Amino acid sequence: MKHDHERGDFVAERTHRKAVTRERILRAAMALFSQRGFEHTTVTQIAKRAEVSRASIFWHFGDKATLFGESVSQFFRPFRDQLKENLLHVEAEQRLSQIYVVYERFVTDNVAAIQAFVRWVMESPDLRQALQPVLLDLHEQFRQDVKVTLEELLPPEYDAEALATGLVMLLDGNLFLGLVDPDPKGPARRGAAVRALAALLPRKNTEKS
Repeated sequence: MKHDHERGDFVAERTHRKAVTRERILRAAMALFSQRGFEHTTVTQIAKRAEVSRASIFWHFGDKATLFGESVSQFFRPFRDQLKENLLHVEAEQRLSQIYVVYERFVTDNVAAIQAFVRWVMESPDLRQALQPVLLDLHEQFRQDVKVTLEELLPPEYDAEALATGLVMLLDGNLFLGLVDPDPKGPARRGAAVRALAALLPRKNTEKS
């Protein structure tokens, strides 16, 4: 029994060390990718910053493109977590507002990195392949959260699926326009437009009898 207990402790400790190393590599990679871009960041630089060997990086992630995709997924994890947190025990009306607040805050706080991701996807087929699953999965989760909320708010004759897709498309458009619009007031103006359109959606409790 003692031997089994010691073996269990050893396995747990080894698993913990692997997780810590992986986390350290991801943080170092994200910092360097954001600063230098994908093409100008080397595995050697990441290893040095993370204080691990190149072999450790390849063991955990296989190649730089996979590491890039994983680091981007890690970057968006707080957004996913905040969405889940704001969906718990919150009435649908407040939830719709909170979903947008979480989105807007995350984009505002991380605008440079997010815009860099968008540029990389547009410019590099290799990066597009690495990023596409991460970004599409995030987009779909966000759309589903909006859809579920609208299903609770809208009268039954309205198409929550289509309206959720439309609202998320507006938010995506706002993000892309931010890449080319030099007006510093542009994001706030477009954000106000999205909120105004959301306010026009009918609610079940205001449906005429």
